[in-house]
Amino acid sequence: MKRVAFASCCRYEAFPHIPHENKQPEWKEIQDANPDYLFLLGDNIYMDYGVSFFSQEPIGSPEKLSLEAFEAIMNGKYAQQFSVPSFKSLISEMRSKSALFATWDDHDFAWDNACGCDVPEDKKKASTNLFKKWVLGQSEPDDSPIYHYVDLPENNPTARFIILDNRSYSERINRHSDGEDEFTSPSEGKSMLGEVQLNFLLDKMQHGLPHTFICSGLSLTQGNENWSNYEEEYDIFSKAVEESSSNVFFVAGDIHKNKLLKPNAKRPCYEIISSGISINYLGLPADFDDCHNWGIIEFDTCQVNVQFNKAKLNDVGGIQEIKSRTYNLL
Repeated sequence: MKRVAFASCCRYEAFPHIPHENKQPEWKEIQDANPDYLFLLGDNIYMDYGVSFFSQEPIGSPEKLSLEAFEAIMNGKYAQQFSVPSFKSLISEMRSKSALFATWDDHDFAWDNACGCDVPEDKKKASTNLFKKWVLGQSEPDDSPIYHYVDLPENNPTARFIILDNRSYSERINRHSDGEDEFTSPSEGKSMLGEVQLNFLLDKMQHGLPHTFICSGLSLTQGNENWSNYEEEYDIFSKAVEESSSNVFFVAGDIHKNKLLKPNAKRPCYEIISSGISINYLGLPADFDDCHNWGIIEFDTCQVNVQFNKAKLNDVGGIQEIKSRTYNLL
């Protein structure tokens, strides 16, 4: 069985009372689990978070920054996050065996709920280059897209992992519209992935391996933002899942919860979500609002198992308790 650790939504500023050297002990727990691969599924830093009363960087505020300030603040946040000892150690180990894969979501792409169509090209280029430098480890960021795929394990693959970019090419849906007429939806003609990436996804879903894991910052059906809001594009994806000869799973972050959702009339495949590895759920300064969640997927040719982990920290940032639940999907 190969072991994949996955996590999302990490905000350095969330727990200011915890000393830097003790921050984010969840990463050490992941490293101690000895995963073969690590997938970071978005919001690897937070450019904005929380309402003005509780935050010095309220949601939407990066949109008002100059390009120079936007780039400098984002670079500083990455530098801060990558200096956290537990995170730095895990990332170093994963990179040493070419086992780190990642995408982004709104807070590390630009700002809360940002669509690609909302973000000026100069800020989009700045955030792309910084993501590639810090997260993907490119010393000289290239022009390749964030989305890509990899077959794992490398020497004898049994699963294809398709990593999506649900931000760069996304178009905004007018939620208050009924479409052009009573027969159309508000999302008609709108895309989350863009035409090129959608065709990439449909093409790479066609293969002979037992499993397909589609990895995304946004979920399929959960939260205020999700792919099912783009009804026409989502229907195309759902049809591709139904026609696939592979077992398809959708792995996501974003919603600050661990959640497993089974296929049903609306959902074409299992939806596996782990979000909030080190963040407050609502940005409130209270223990009940804390999130320390991550997931582990184990797979081989015939089996897929998912373990969700939820930790509780003590006052100085140590792990006080971990609750885990495991599900056998095949």
